[in-house]
Amino acid sequence: MTTPAAVADRVAEILGVNWTATAGPWKASGHLDAPGADPYALHVDEHGELCLWATLNPLGPIAAFREVHTPEDIEAVAKGIAEEIRQHHTPADQG
Repeated sequence: MTTPAAVADRVAEILGVNWTATAGPWKASGHLDAPGADPYALHVDEHGELCLWATLNPLGPIAAFREVHTPEDIEAVAKGIAEEIRQHHTPADQG
């Protein structure tokens, strides 16, 4: 079974050595952190979508991904989440 915590682990691997992933209770959420970056969280919402939240963004999730079942789809979602984090993090770096 793939959990939000397992997806966060894979996203941290994709983003690089500065990123760490930690699991929430029951692995029902995953948290991503890096020095100088906003903290991010992954969890499944009431519609069954995996949502990516930036802790410092109070407007809601910055991306949502539909449930997947194959290893290839999970890898694609992890890469998509990593890309969303890169895009979200970049404007702050340029300011």
